[in-house]
Amino acid sequence: MATHKELAYKMIPVLVRWARTAWYIPHYYSDLSKAVGYNSNQIGNILGTIHDILNKLAKEEGWDIPTLNALVINKTQKVPSNGLQYVIPDYDNTKCNIREDVQLLNYKAHLFDWSKVLKKLGLEEAIIYNEEEQKTALGSIHHGFGGEGIEHKKIKEFILHYPEKIGIKNINYIEQEKQLLSGDRIDVYFECRRNKRIAIEVKPSTSPDEDILRGIYQCIKYKAVMEAEQSFYGKPFEVRTILVTSNIISRKNKQIAMDLGIEYLEDFLVKKMLPED
Repeated sequence: MATHKELAYKMIPVLVRWARTAWYIPHYYSDLSKAVGYNSNQIGNILGTIHDILNKLAKEEGWDIPTLNALVINKTQKVPSNGLQYVIPDYDNTKCNIREDVQLLNYKAHLFDWSKVLKKLGLEEAIIYNEEEQKTALGSIHHGFGGEGIEHKKIKEFILHYPEKIGIKNINYIEQEKQLLSGDRIDVYFECRRNKRIAIEVKPSTSPDEDILRGIYQCIKYKAVMEAEQSFYGKPFEVRTILVTSNIISRKNKQIAMDLGIEYLEDFLVKKMLPED
């Protein structure tokens, strides 16, 4: 069984990646466990060990190293647990402005040069796709993946008629191929009660890993554009995007989706989901 210190050294590069690229996206304690492939209910203690490691290095080198611990939050309260008091003595997650305080801590971590810290600790960058894999993915995306097939249409139509199968309820309006002001088209689009809007991106079983990756980034784009459209429509609304794929999503793509806060539903087979007669 890995020690807390060994797990801390595995988690630091992951936290650094989150600080650099996704500091504003919620990451849960369970996400950190999954990211290092080790299920543990001792994440709070391991985060304390991470603080000790970075604090010791800061004293040795005379560096003002910001905390990485505020990047990880409780699913219920949506802020770090009170264990963060080990790092920030006056931290209290019952304060009304605590989310702003946490975002400021994470923004400081985002601005910091972590390369020198990783080097001093003898740690590698937590890269999901290496340079060669990035080139392959970009080349595949550039050349496209062909037109819409029968399976793709069937999945869209199924979601359109049975949205409750993917947890969508209280629907006021539905549209296929919803066009955004950017010119992009959403496979299936829902407007629900309480000003909620949901964009569904569908990928069939013929989609290679690179196309699933593309789907993740399409979801990011849809969310950004829909949020920007609020100024056009003159009213606020909550935006969700969901990637639905017939494939089992690769571990690398799951990690990227988790890092970027993208919801996904994998292994979605229409035959399996059809209601009983």
